[in-house]
Amino acid sequence: MRRFPEFLKQYARAKEESADAMAEDILDIADTPQIGAVTKTKPDGSVETREGDMIEHRRLQVDARKWLASKLKPKKYGDRVDLTNSDGSLTGADALAKARARVTEWRDPAGTSLNGNGEAREH
Repeated sequence: MRRFPEFLKQYARAKEESADAMAEDILDIADTPQIGAVTKTKPDGSVETREGDMIEHRRLQVDARKWLASKLKPKKYGDRVDLTNSDGSLTGADALAKARARVTEWRDPAGTSLNGNGEAREH
């Protein structure tokens, strides 16, 4: 594939578009009952058969497609990380500020005390 860059681009695009198709499949699977039979053999040897919607099977189909779509097109279907506090401030910025505040002092070769940003610190 590497010898054919145009084909590689088309292949990557087709994979991304398949994620959209899977998302559409998820709706169909969730909205359409699948009737099936579950057969269970009892300890006494008798067989019990029960018919009904195969909800666990459909759940597995949906989960598999959700996972694969999140890998093929992560920006659209991947997990999103919320970096805000309840007040709307960015937690990443808060964490960075706290980390900078915790940076231990050090001295440069000339003996000047520096802060975490490498700037001379006032005493």
